[in-house]
Amino acid sequence: MSIYEHPAYKYAFDVVNNDIRLNNTSIRQGKYIIKQCRKFLDDLENNNCKYFIDEDELERITNLTKLINMADGLRAGSQVYESLVGFQWFFLVNMLCWKYKDNTNKRRYETSVLLIARKSGKSMLIGLIFLILMIIEPKYSQFFSVAPDRELSKIVKEEVAKLLESSPALTKRFKIRNTDIFCNLTSSKFVPLANSVNRMDGRKANVFVADEVGALKNRYPISAMRSSQMNMLNRTGVLISTAYESQVNPMVEEVEYCEKVLDGLIEDDTVFALLYKPDNTENWTDDLALYQANPLAIDVPENLEELFKMRKKAIEMPSETTNFKTKHLNIFVSSKKEEVFIDIKDLKKCEIDSYDWTNKDVVLSFDLALSGDNTAVSILTYDYYLDKYVAQSWGFIPASKIEIKTQEEKVPYNEYIRRGWCFGCGNKGIIDYGFIESFILSIESKLGCKVRAVGYDKYNASSTVSKLENEGLDCTEVAQGYMTLHPACKLMKESVLNEKFAYVKNDLFVLNVANAREITNAQQLTMVAKKASKGKIDLLASLLNSFALIEQIEETSVYETGGITFI
Repeated sequence: MSIYEHPAYKYAFDVVNNDIRLNNTSIRQGKYIIKQCRKFLDDLENNNCKYFIDEDELERITNLTKLINMADGLRAGSQVYESLVGFQWFFLVNMLCWKYKDNTNKRRYETSVLLIARKSGKSMLIGLIFLILMIIEPKYSQFFSVAPDRELSKIVKEEVAKLLESSPALTKRFKIRNTDIFCNLTSSKFVPLANSVNRMDGRKANVFVADEVGALKNRYPISAMRSSQMNMLNRTGVLISTAYESQVNPMVEEVEYCEKVLDGLIEDDTVFALLYKPDNTENWTDDLALYQANPLAIDVPENLEELFKMRKKAIEMPSETTNFKTKHLNIFVSSKKEEVFIDIKDLKKCEIDSYDWTNKDVVLSFDLALSGDNTAVSILTYDYYLDKYVAQSWGFIPASKIEIKTQEEKVPYNEYIRRGWCFGCGNKGIIDYGFIESFILSIESKLGCKVRAVGYDKYNASSTVSKLENEGLDCTEVAQGYMTLHPACKLMKESVLNEKFAYVKNDLFVLNVANAREITNAQQLTMVAKKASKGKIDLLASLLNSFALIEQIEETSVYETGGITFI
């Protein structure tokens, strides 16, 4: 069977070409759905891609869906083959059929993430995944579902059982038991686990599916399942959820990580994601928001009619709004006011390959975290000829923790070090502050600029500040509060949006900005907060310290050399 004739290919093609239709009207899909579909099509056409679609596996899986019948719903009794819609085929095929060219037994994707609204066929899809894998995986494989509680875990087992009981061709090949489901063909078994009931350490999961990840209290179930797969050829985990009334949960972390992968900020070929959510979450009453979060509704008019009714009620009854946003639009809602600081597409417009710092007066700032964590240095000037603020930033990490941090943070630090965007320094897991101090003191000679002021957050900085002042640098503390950082954040954001900002290319800096979240206080002042952010922001934090000082410096400067010049 050719992938080019398969419904999965047609879905990707239609998404990318804006040809998903409802009543002959094209429905633009969410930007991350488009990006994943485009990646699929590009990889298919790229002869140098190290992965390929195993069309024998594709045919086997497709044929299996002809032996499984729908258990309930509008298509009860019909073959799954006839009932699956485009996005469901696309999820299955990507998850199971991409293989390594140099090891055709190894699947490409280790993690498959599906963010999808309620009543979109999620439970049936989970049950189908388990049934197919229990047949095609090696003998004696073990399969687990993990869920926040016993009730949700029970639903997954019931869904598998219903599909089996509705499929005469498979019924005798399986045993539905009290605590598990056993496959006679492969001597494999599926066991549902509940986070609050079952200990998960010591399990050996060939495949696991985590359902309602947004309701998990912590990452323990996912981490335990992942740890059990360390020595397996095909490490397969599926994470599925709707949104929840919280922006601090494992699904939020997974979604944000997948977005960074699809945005090209992090390179990870082992992650596949379909994130069905509105591009514009503010305009949640718009029909497009509904379509982008509910792909099944486009194919099932009855579902769409019911969604319109619920939306009308949510608009008229504020008490229903949050539930509708989370469960039917996949918008994670939080009582805290946390917003993305700067959209990456706006930031990337400001990127430059290089800048001549010769004779430019600069503000240099640094952010020194704990001795075992990331630190950063940034310089900033205002270029009157360009009519822009210009910045360059560098990161520093403990040299002995490069591999660990690369694995834990999914950031290619060795590549960033090779590109000169980051430096590894210090042994035994501790940053070498002496290296950073030497780097700061050498900036003028290396770049030809003049450091007119040094800004710093006093946390962990007293020793470094003392040494820099002894070398003649003028150091000023930047208080880390709304009164100081609100003007800095506002100035940087407005400069980016108005394209009055330029930064020397550094993907680690871009990743830091992507991680950043700003919070708002009762006086409507905003600032970027490390605790609210979704990862490291050290390079951005150091630059904001420079923005906090530069306006003060500009007041005493004159237009002379193209940068800030003091009199």
